[in-house]
Amino acid sequence: CTETLLRTSHPALGKLILDLVSLDYHETLFAAAGHQIESALHSAIEAGKGKYVCVIEGAIPTKDDGIYCKIAGRTAVDMLQEVAEHAGAIVAIGSCAAFGGLPAADPNPTGAKGAPEILQGKAVVTIPGCPPNPYNFLGTVLQYVTFGTLPALDDLARPAFAYGRTIHEHC
Repeated sequence: CTETLLRTSHPALGKLILDLVSLDYHETLFAAAGHQIESALHSAIEAGKGKYVCVIEGAIPTKDDGIYCKIAGRTAVDMLQEVAEHAGAIVAIGSCAAFGGLPAADPNPTGAKGAPEILQGKAVVTIPGCPPNPYNFLGTVLQYVTFGTLPALDDLARPAFAYGRTIHEHC
């Protein structure tokens, strides 16, 4: 899902990150590691309380107390709940983050779930696809950054502008 975002060209990734939004934390794109990246995460949460966009990528393992994905000694479930707690908007990008995807398929040995299942009671915008369309994601995030609102959503919490009708409706 990060890969699809890296391939955007309108706007180019550099313009997006340097001019349109502030990318304060991303495990894959950061040069930092260890204590430095953990410090950046906590600083971003504190500085942006109630304003930042929490973007979730990938299914979240829950079985056996979440031991199948740990970051800095914490489970992905714990980290997700901490970061989502003070987010202004939450976006699950890709079918795995949105609905559990292939990792949640039977027999689902890690108890993988999509972010909306973990963050019950919180509004989570879902941008499914494997890979997801980067412009559906960018349109959603840039609307929030620019206007402080999220787009209208369908019954699966997907942006209606992108998922409101099927391609066959106007054949």
